[in-house]
Amino acid sequence: MASTRAPLARFETGSGARVYRIPVETFPGHINNVYLVLDARHGEISTLVDVGSGLPQSVEDLHGGFDALRTHFGERVRVEAVQHVVITHSHIDHFGYVGWFQAHTGAHVYIHELDARVLQNFEERIVLASKDLRVFLERSGLEPSAREELEEMYRAGKSFFKSVRLDRKLRDGDRLGPGYVVHHVPGHCPGQICLQVDDVLFTADHVLARITPHQSPAAITPFCGLELYLSSLEKIRRLPGIRLALPGHEEEIRDLAGRIDAIAAHHHERLERVLEICARPRSLVEISRALFGERGGYTRLLALEEAGAHVEYLFQRGDLGIANLDEVAAQPNPVILYHRRAPS
Repeated sequence: MASTRAPLARFETGSGARVYRIPVETFPGHINNVYLVLDARHGEISTLVDVGSGLPQSVEDLHGGFDALRTHFGERVRVEAVQHVVITHSHIDHFGYVGWFQAHTGAHVYIHELDARVLQNFEERIVLASKDLRVFLERSGLEPSAREELEEMYRAGKSFFKSVRLDRKLRDGDRLGPGYVVHHVPGHCPGQICLQVDDVLFTADHVLARITPHQSPAAITPFCGLELYLSSLEKIRRLPGIRLALPGHEEEIRDLAGRIDAIAAHHHERLERVLEICARPRSLVEISRALFGERGGYTRLLALEEAGAHVEYLFQRGDLGIANLDEVAAQPNPVILYHRRAPS
């Protein structure tokens, strides 16, 4: 997912907490927003929402952002003095630098309980996730050489991270710091949360300003999938009193409900397109190609996962069936061909 760089910026919540957006380049051409919340209601409390990937450019941008807060905004802040670190979900562009905070600061680290094992038992998770990914790619119809290439890309981008300890595992409705509210919104990631600070909502990768957050099927990662994602969108849409949404990529969102409606409509249009594509039997590779064209490198995996999430949603509802069921029954892990079922 490529993303543009939103500028360093200052926001304020209804109760006067200061919020700073610090853009960091987590991977080449990939920009994340890290947020620093400074709250003086109960003495100055500092909370960092996400930390970037931990790669050299990401680290440089984060520390440089703190320098800019001192220079341009007159804040007396240091990275080493951050008190709380909230990881919104277990994608490495959001959490990869968290080990530094444990080694060099006294910050307490928080993440939702469904993503906790990724940080605590990272090496174990990569081994198991790689095997689930292999099954998914085999069933998709991807040729063996391309499967091996994508599996290697998946592992290589995460090899630098080592497991860390956590101070607290979060659940839906929990409060932390001066009363910030945790909203669990699974779909994009099992432990994805939005964090509410007064009338400001940090939406991380749940709601973005311009692109639609990436979807992957629950067949690869439990508590992901389009069903949960759409339900989580509606949950956030119903939240009262949100004036401003601050996402993990791209610029701020002033009309959160309108943006959620647009994202939901986009997915429903894509579901209809998948049904059209499957008027005759199609493999997931063929469905992905029809939706997104030919893709190379890691974007090919993202396209397959996105297509897979929509196919899974339709298959669970009986709108898609398996055209080669005898072959699937007879072989250990064959390519699955999907076709549109006739309306009952």
